Amino acid sequence: DGCFESESGETQINPHASPSLARVTLANLGFLCLQRLMQNMDAEGCLQPSTPFEDLVSSCQMTLNILIDDLNQACNEAHQRMKDWPPMEFQEDESIFISGYFDGKFDLPSNWYFPLRDLQRKVFQIFQQLLDKESFGMFVEKLSQDLSQPMWHNILTALDNGEISACFANAVSLFVNCELSVESNEETYLYLPLQKMSEIIERAGHFVAPSISEPVLVENPSYLYQTAALIEEKENSQSSGVNVKQTVTSEKNANKRKPSTHVVEPETPNDERVKRIRPSLPLHETEEQRRSKEFTAFLEALL
Repeated sequence: DGCFESESGETQINPHASPSLARVTLANLGFLCLQRLMQNMDAEGCLQPSTPFEDLVSSCQMTLNILIDDLNQACNEAHQRMKDWPPMEFQEDESIFISGYFDGKFDLPSNWYFPLRDLQRKVFQIFQQLLDKESFGMFVEKLSQDLSQPMWHNILTALDNGEISACFANAVSLFVNCELSVESNEETYLYLPLQKMSEIIERAGHFVAPSISEPVLVENPSYLYQTAALIEEKENSQSSGVNVKQTVTSEKNANKRKPSTHVVEPETPNDERVKRIRPSLPLHETEEQRRSKEFTAFLEALL
């Protein structure tokens, strides 16, 4: 298409060509982004009936914030590059719009490229009821009354079973298909180049599955095993020594308590035995004994 130029992988508006514009409401564009998010989450296996509603809301809020940033950028770009389009000759009687620009049914305002005001408030005002767990059930239950009986039954069954994430994804698809619609006091229409709108939907609906950290296996140094082995060996040897000591002590105590019956106590010698073992006196006195007796007798005579 001649109205687009590609720079660094992003589409830029070419002011020298007639833009192929899309007319879409802010609510519908938001639901298109959320639907793309649901599809990407499902492809990554992260959209399950048991998916916590808080995780789903967090991803949706991120998608809507990207949508707001990209819309502001696209509107500023269009205001700078396309402010002279359409030319004045296409406007009838200084009209503020080009009649029947979209398939002869809808008009194109002459200020279609003006930046949107208060965009963030408008976006979250539309989607706030969907992003609150308490109000979500009542919101969907109220709107689903206009659905066919099978669709209405499926949504209420999912709500009753606590499958809020699955119910949310179904509700988003119903909004995209215009089977449900959001009631709003102010309808905000966007006029965007078709390819630019597609890029915004893809960017806002992008989803990266959270990484699950794998356990890190750390090999312990060999000296730790050696130290542990030495400690264990020392403990075993000490335990073995204590057991041996206790065994020996027990045996000694047992021997003390129970003397052997084979031990013969020594007999106390009687008087007769003592007499027998005494050496017999000599029959003849020695010369020294004789002189000692004489000296003793001499002393007794003097006294």
